[in-house]
Amino acid sequence: MHADGSIALSAVCLGLALAGAMSALRGPQDRPSRFYLTVVFGVFGGIVSTPLVLAFAPSIYGFYLPVILVLLLILPPAVFFYVAAKTAEVRPATIRRRDIILPIAGSVVMIGYWLQPAEAKTAMFVAGELPSGIVTSTLVLATFMLIFCWVASSCIYLVATLKSLRRYRSKLRTLYSNLDDRELRWLDWFMASLVLLWVVAAFSFVADNTGFERIVVEELVYALIASFLLFVTAFASIVPPQKEDEEPVGSDEAPEAKYARSALTAERAEQLASRIKAAMDQHALYLDPNLSLQKLSRHVGAMPNQISQTLNEQIGATFFDYVAHHRIEAAKPLLLEGAASTLSVSLDVGFNSRSTFYKAFKRETGMTPKAYRAATMQ
Repeated sequence: MHADGSIALSAVCLGLALAGAMSALRGPQDRPSRFYLTVVFGVFGGIVSTPLVLAFAPSIYGFYLPVILVLLLILPPAVFFYVAAKTAEVRPATIRRRDIILPIAGSVVMIGYWLQPAEAKTAMFVAGELPSGIVTSTLVLATFMLIFCWVASSCIYLVATLKSLRRYRSKLRTLYSNLDDRELRWLDWFMASLVLLWVVAAFSFVADNTGFERIVVEELVYALIASFLLFVTAFASIVPPQKEDEEPVGSDEAPEAKYARSALTAERAEQLASRIKAAMDQHALYLDPNLSLQKLSRHVGAMPNQISQTLNEQIGATFFDYVAHHRIEAAKPLLLEGAASTLSVSLDVGFNSRSTFYKAFKRETGMTPKAYRAATMQ
């Protein structure tokens, strides 16, 4: 039986999961993001209800517990597709056949458990005993195999999710001159929290099945889940700003495909490189904190993909790095004057935050603005 503290925390987690699901359904995100986030909240809501079902509806516990296996198998692809949709990497119809193989297998096992006699389900799920019979033995073996597959698939989807985030942030550097409000850094904490929960859940499972259940603090597990659900509910509504004349980050083609159709000759590329440099050196476009590839392309009079190709092939920099270089060069004399704070200098030259300025300055010069001022003034 679960302790009173676990039952109370389970109720809190279920309430947070339901609130999060309702918030996701009514949120400002696009439809794919809302759908996958609702699935994530629904999965967690189903998993955390275990103490409540055992305490208040023990008669259905034998039917409820096999559902947990299916929910666990749904969670890794749901998280992956949520992050991918959030970063505009997927569209609604991109679920692949291999993404549903494990949930379908889990559903088959779940139905197999449901078809067992009530006495057998009570023995397995309440008393923790294995009834005799080849069917129950096969179901238990299949369950352990699926749990092993869940561990493996969780790792695979974790790597795929991190790659999706990296592609998204790499793409941002080709489109925008300021990234702080677009990078969705909270997703890093989202993934780290999931990994922590995964480790804790795996440890709890091993301890429960090896006679060391006493070392598992069940209340701590539910407290971690409650913190995670509260965190996701608070941050999931964040949507990267999108101008009406700008396309979503994930909608652009691969660079090779775009450049292949750009018909950009070497002479044209040199002309565009000169115009881009003039836009920075003479017109100081870098001072605009909202400067984007679209704005620069309109100023120069060329297609965005041609500007991007010129920056990469002629100038040798991404759009973000190229603009940041000019902002940093403009910031250096202001830092040496010493009359303005670092924050004021960063805003004056076009950065939208001090943290972005610090990171870009250190990447460009190898030192912080303060260290640069001190070293130059010596």
